[in-house]
Amino acid sequence: MKKRFLFIIVTATVLILSSCNKDPIVSNDEMVGISKITYYPNFEVTGGPNISLVVGTIFTDPGVKASAGGADIPVVISGSVDASTVGYYTLTYTATNKDGFSATTSRNVFVIPSAELPGVDLSGSYMTTGGTPNATLTKVAPGVYFTDNCWGNGSLAIIPAYFFCPDGTTPIIPFQVAGAYGRIMTTMPGTYSSTGLITWTIIREDFSPPLTLQKTWQKL
Repeated sequence: MKKRFLFIIVTATVLILSSCNKDPIVSNDEMVGISKITYYPNFEVTGGPNISLVVGTIFTDPGVKASAGGADIPVVISGSVDASTVGYYTLTYTATNKDGFSATTSRNVFVIPSAELPGVDLSGSYMTTGGTPNATLTKVAPGVYFTDNCWGNGSLAIIPAYFFCPDGTTPIIPFQVAGAYGRIMTTMPGTYSSTGLITWTIIREDFSPPLTLQKTWQKL
């Protein structure tokens, strides 16, 4: 009985080893075992995500490259820029890998009314006259700023926006969609005083009738 039991164990071990030898583990750039490796698109945005140019000049896209697994893949561009019209434009770049998986990235292009004057910088922290949370203004391109709240004045709405102020005195919020708060813009150029006070009149077009209110922010 002992000899027969030992023979069975030895035979089973040989069969297991033989089976393992027939199915080597695959590991390369395409497969690991039975799992296929997918390399998702990565983007290199030349010139950064925000670009400004003066109205009437020629816009040339600095370019976007996409790669997957170290190999370049084609990029499809959607959107357009009207360099003859002051405004805020978005270009979207899409790339698809060989397995059919797509990814996108985007660039904001701002056509501003004039060249930025030397030394102009409105960046900083601001307090609304209504006592709601402070806002931060950040320069994202020459003559262009982003504020995490352009509304304020006692309102609970926190509305982010891009705006232009290349001359340091007349801020303009171009037409844009401010997330869940919808379409906004200034009805006319606002003012920026030497004391750091911003005053602008904003229209929220998704109200019926459109809501138009003057807002003021003081630099801290």
